Amino acid sequence: MRLRRHRYGQKGERHVEHRWKQRLQALERFGEGDALAVPRVELCANKQAVIEGCRGILSYNETAVKLSCGALALELSGEALCLNHLSDQRVCVSGTVTALRFVSA
Repeated sequence: MRLRRHRYGQKGERHVEHRWKQRLQALERFGEGDALAVPRVELCANKQAVIEGCRGILSYNETAVKLSCGALALELSGEALCLNHLSDQRVCVSGTVTALRFVSA
């Protein structure tokens, strides 16, 4: 395996700075309005899931929850699942989450 040596100095620093600026610009193009256009899932161990970007509840029972997230649907499986917090585009599911998968809506 061959290791590449990097040259430090003004040219290298400018290149790194330019790459970071490109990444920041890409994030800015993502836009605040688009932040909820894609689903975001936050898990607290296997006890709670917070889903942002949810557009509705497709089905719900104690062992499975299916949520509409635009072009995708999110399926959560588990035991003693309960919907704790509902808002326009945010859902909090508590219980024991054993599986999470995205499927075509």
